[in-house]
Amino acid sequence: MRVRIADGIAWFKEDPPADEFEPALTELLAGKRRDDLPELIAWEGPRMLTRDVGPRLREVHDAGEARPSWEEILPLSAELQIEFMEVADRSLTLGTPDDRPELLPNRYVALGGDRIDAVRAAAERLANSIPLTVAHMEGHDGNIFVRDGRPVFIDWAEAVVTDPFVGPVQTLRGATERLGYTPGSPEVERLRDLYLEPFGPFAPMTELRELFADGYLLHGISRAELWRRTLARSRPRRVRSTDSRSGRGWRSCASWSTAQLP
Repeated sequence: MRVRIADGIAWFKEDPPADEFEPALTELLAGKRRDDLPELIAWEGPRMLTRDVGPRLREVHDAGEARPSWEEILPLSAELQIEFMEVADRSLTLGTPDDRPELLPNRYVALGGDRIDAVRAAAERLANSIPLTVAHMEGHDGNIFVRDGRPVFIDWAEAVVTDPFVGPVQTLRGATERLGYTPGSPEVERLRDLYLEPFGPFAPMTELRELFADGYLLHGISRAELWRRTLARSRPRRVRSTDSRSGRGWRSCASWSTAQLP
């Protein structure tokens, strides 16, 4: 809800039960990267008031502006993930969902998946690689705004604590679609590598690419779990048909991603 305040415009939001951790998490993360998150004016429980952060990235690009570019945004999102590794444990205590890689194979089985060996192998590789972080999970051009020329990541309601590479799938897909690239093309691989470069201190690029593929595989499982959690905690009258369709969509995504395995 858009509201006018004494010195400008603010946005009021009340999260549903499954996402009520968002105000506290936003405050925590903004304390680490104030320039890259919305300014929190006040919050209480699931309610928060944030200062206006400007236009959506989608609107900026639709208007013909080239910057901030996806080539800038992808490595920035990686920098945020690296910074937020320090507060992953604290985020869990605030109620941020726990999607550690080692938890996802059993959730995949609960979804009816039949490629459990590959899923478990991917989860084990990720669990023994890069530290956990807070992953936004919805870093597309509808949730990235532009304030003073700089990208701002809003709407952390679907964030989870997980391996960094489980998180950036929608960001990379959004960039791919916006730039008109063919999935899997050299242009998309270049975008992926731009995202991976800040993780250089953790592993060589060849290993990072392999771990990224593991995270891509597990992303759909994490998203399907989000919708199971959301619908389970929603009041029956608030569950819309579009919600259940989205849940089925992410279950399909989890099935599709594992179906691409050799």
